[in-house]
Amino acid sequence: MRMIRKYNFLFFSRNGYMAVTSAILISLMIMVVVFVISMGSFLARSNISTSSYKEMSLSLAKACVQKALFKLASSSVYAGNETITVASDTCRIVSVIASGTNEKVISTQAEINDSFTNLKVTVTSSTLSITRWEEVPNF
Repeated sequence: MRMIRKYNFLFFSRNGYMAVTSAILISLMIMVVVFVISMGSFLARSNISTSSYKEMSLSLAKACVQKALFKLASSSVYAGNETITVASDTCRIVSVIASGTNEKVISTQAEINDSFTNLKVTVTSSTLSITRWEEVPNF
């Protein structure tokens, strides 16, 4: 009878081992799922921030284009190479170069938290109307 009891005891202890192993595996799977979801949320937040910074740098570069257009209206020989402060941020009018006989190309750059925007805008010299507007990777 002792043998049977030992056998029953071993049988029960193996069931306990299986239960503990199952609990550990289920807990690990839940932890992995929670980790993946939390990382996804963190990365989504990071993408939203980056998108917001890019939008701000684009607006800042546009402000520099407007300032360059204003300066061109005041002086047709304006060449750029100036830093403009807008609120607490800055952008650069890199250059204003004549292109052809009746066009000028305005190049501006803005950066906010490592989000860069480089704009190249072509305008007619006489009316300062914009004929081409493009974002370029670099100058």
